[in-house]
Amino acid sequence: MLKQVETGQRPTVGARLMMGASVATLALVLATPVLAQTVLGPVQVQGSGGSDYTVANSALSKLPEPLLDTPITVTTISQQLMSDRGATNLNDALRNAPGITLQSSESSWEGNAPYIRGFVARTDMFLDGMRDIGMYYRDPFNLNAVEVLEGPDSIVFGRGSTGGVVEQDSKTPQLEQFINASASGGTNSLARVTADVNLPIEGLDMPAAFRINVMANTNGVAERDLTSFNRFGVAPSLALGLGTPTRLTVSYYYQQENDRPDFGVPWYFGTPAPVPRQNAYGYRSDRLKTSADIGTVKLEHDVFDWLTVSLQSRYAAYSRFEQAGKPALAASVTPTTPLSSATTTLVDFTLKSVETQFQNQLNALAKFSTGWIQHDLVAGGEYDFEASDPRYATNNGLTNTLLNPNENQIFAPTLTFQRANIRTTTNTEGGYFTDTIKLDDQWQLILGARIDRFAVHFSEQAFGSPPAVINVVTATNVKNRVDTLPSWHGALLYKPVENGTVYFSYGTSFNPSAETLDIISSFTSFSLNNQNIGPEKNQNFELGTKWALMDGALMANASLFETDKTNVRIPDATLPGFNTLGGNQRVQGFELSLQGKITDSWNASLGYDYLSSSTTKTVPGGPVAGLPLTFAPHNNLKFWSTYQLFPQFEIGGGGEYVGSRYAQTSVPVELIPEYVTFDAMAKYTITDNLDAQVNVYNLTDKYYFDMAHFAFATPGAGRSAMFTLNYHS
Repeated sequence: MLKQVETGQRPTVGARLMMGASVATLALVLATPVLAQTVLGPVQVQGSGGSDYTVANSALSKLPEPLLDTPITVTTISQQLMSDRGATNLNDALRNAPGITLQSSESSWEGNAPYIRGFVARTDMFLDGMRDIGMYYRDPFNLNAVEVLEGPDSIVFGRGSTGGVVEQDSKTPQLEQFINASASGGTNSLARVTADVNLPIEGLDMPAAFRINVMANTNGVAERDLTSFNRFGVAPSLALGLGTPTRLTVSYYYQQENDRPDFGVPWYFGTPAPVPRQNAYGYRSDRLKTSADIGTVKLEHDVFDWLTVSLQSRYAAYSRFEQAGKPALAASVTPTTPLSSATTTLVDFTLKSVETQFQNQLNALAKFSTGWIQHDLVAGGEYDFEASDPRYATNNGLTNTLLNPNENQIFAPTLTFQRANIRTTTNTEGGYFTDTIKLDDQWQLILGARIDRFAVHFSEQAFGSPPAVINVVTATNVKNRVDTLPSWHGALLYKPVENGTVYFSYGTSFNPSAETLDIISSFTSFSLNNQNIGPEKNQNFELGTKWALMDGALMANASLFETDKTNVRIPDATLPGFNTLGGNQRVQGFELSLQGKITDSWNASLGYDYLSSSTTKTVPGGPVAGLPLTFAPHNNLKFWSTYQLFPQFEIGGGGEYVGSRYAQTSVPVELIPEYVTFDAMAKYTITDNLDAQVNVYNLTDKYYFDMAHFAFATPGAGRSAMFTLNYHS
């Protein structure tokens, strides 16, 4: 069994149930509907002018209704849209969602770090409905679509989801044979190959298929010459019983990466340092190595024509190693110091860690009537074990100049010493239901509730820092905490016509202090400010409307929303060095989107998000009252469009405008400038099976900062290009 002894607790009744005790009892109240089989089919990249930008249904089994009738804001980035834009990283895909901004990763969190509606969502990334806790840069080679679901909704996802979640929908085996492959080359040493092979299996007593996706990628970053990304991935999957009442899918996902990371430029008294974009402050020996091993088994069974039950289990292991430094202005630099004389110091860590996860979901969808009222009842139970064991060491004495850094310096710290060994384990048990009550053809009432028990065991060995004795344990910290919290969701939906809806929804969520698998508030000082702190709580109100236009080929959405976070963690004025739940935050805004086919030749993906956010309650030393939340720009516009000029020739273009946003709202306040970028694409169909595509990014060669962190700001890439050959059978 899963080393529950490490938490100092026996498995609870809920955990024992979810690990196999009373499956028959739970089967009637758990969820994965038949409708969840509306997974996108294989997208074939052709210059036909057809649009796969519009997705009618979510792949999440917990959202069984068409997206038109789902009372939350959902932005779906389809495989076709990712292909047209030449996405090679999940961040590239997320730049199509107007509700998202991106934070730079760093030692405590490597990989993708999105913010949704101004709230951090780096632990709110899911893969096929299960939490994906890995700290790695996700490649979209095995994704059919990426769904961004906005607003707190812990009844569906459990802890977190303050601003929303990112759901990744994997490719699955299909009952047709095909081969899709692509080969890309480009500026900045870009080389990339992918292949997607699907083979029906003959000779079995049931319909079956095998599918495998592979990827190899290497690339630099335009005008960031020290940065490089090198990764490989493979994702085989086997499906048995496709199209029958009993379906079994077994899948495995592996990705490894060996990068030279980019920690940007230092802050210079509240703004990114005024230095050339090519300035790099790290070392050629800097490394970030990650791997993700994810194995999943999913069993679905149609018990009756009105009841479908499924069980999904997953084991995942994620490893990471980092040796890299983040630049900061030297303490001796003042605003009057000439740039030519300014120096930087590097906050440099060596980190090794493995995160592991074991998850079980037992779910069911029941469709039935009580009198004239139709019910679509989704209910379920989940168990999730997570563990993380980072080991940190600090490398001292590393410096560089600010204006003309030497990127060929030899890594030679004056002192290397151990900082902390950490071990965190969590056990989560949750049960939920949501009922879509169809009162008639026009009115629907959606009610849902969930209960979660989140238990954490944190242990730390802290080592002395200079001038104290180093490499000697100076403190051992052990903390245990259990939080049990309900979550609620309610919505009223009105359909004035068949292809349009108007809705009002309310949802809640919570953020426990150890949701990131630690209670450390600063990985520079390794302070335990968040120990013994209860969860933050969130509620969201949303009024929206959705319309399916052009016979469903074009989706138009609009929503007004307000998210309130209470019990925000802020410094404790009465107990220095610790946090308390004494702050409040509020985000109000609206979002507009248009996605799909405007005419037979014209496709578009457009989205605009306006946020008015602020800290409404704080204390001295905490976030400044009245300032917007971090990574919450007032304006966030994403636009992309393609047009079929001729049967064999297609062009496209777009970009994004992101308003100024704060990276830190406590003193010293840090502000990232606004920016606008433009991209372009052209595609030519050579034969029925082969097309050529060129993508050009940042056409104006704009110097901008698309990601940041309170410790540094990361420049976006300069002008670059990618050339691709796509084969499809």
